[in-house]
Amino acid sequence: MSNIGVAFSGGGVKGIAHLGILKYLTEIGIKPSVISGTSAGSLVVAFYSEGYEPREIFKIGKEENFFSQSNLLIRNGGLFNPDVFSNIIKKYIPHDTIENLEIPIYITATDLTNAKLVVFTEGSLALAIKSSCSVPLIFQPVLHNGNMLIDGGLLNNLPVDIIQNKCDKIIGIDVNSVIKMDGKVSYRGIIERTIHIAVNKNSENKKGMCHLYMEPLYQKNYKMFDFKKMDEIYELGYLYAQNFKDELLNL
Repeated sequence: MSNIGVAFSGGGVKGIAHLGILKYLTEIGIKPSVISGTSAGSLVVAFYSEGYEPREIFKIGKEENFFSQSNLLIRNGGLFNPDVFSNIIKKYIPHDTIENLEIPIYITATDLTNAKLVVFTEGSLALAIKSSCSVPLIFQPVLHNGNMLIDGGLLNNLPVDIIQNKCDKIIGIDVNSVIKMDGKVSYRGIIERTIHIAVNKNSENKKGMCHLYMEPLYQKNYKMFDFKKMDEIYELGYLYAQNFKDELLNL
């Protein structure tokens, strides 16, 4: 039997599709031996590797509103505090230690100070998650060891390469589809669009590294903060995964 690794991309609330796919993988008896994640994907990685079931993670996401703006707004230029991510991790995974998780994980962040990729494989899970999830211009950078850390998707939005030598087969799941922009957009919309384009480009060369590449939201025009569509996105991911039953079992 092959050891399977899964890499989860970032994409804001679109990352809910990851959970739908994981639900189906669980149903057909596939459990990865190693996982990697960026931004929203890192949240999925954290909870799943602790032993939470996909449906449980989805319920937590809806109850806690990981990306809710109403309780994140702070009074310094309209940025948001990334501590919401670390607080939620500490609430549900109190040991807060990457090494104590059931499945080995790799979480990416971008070192804005030194312009390089950071990969968390040990230490504080809360620190890794809030760093990886700090979308530039929306969340404040995380200060760590004198450096500013932001969203890992800026340099590696589909972290397939960092687990390439850790397993036999790799599934890459990318929820960051970019399609033609319609009509006028807001200031926030321009930020979202810019980030989408940037992170999508650095994922292109990762597709060939996957034994199975999945893009559940292909040609779907969901926004990073489409909170009202969480149920729809979850179900879409679940139904999409069913199309790959034979390929998944063949892995």
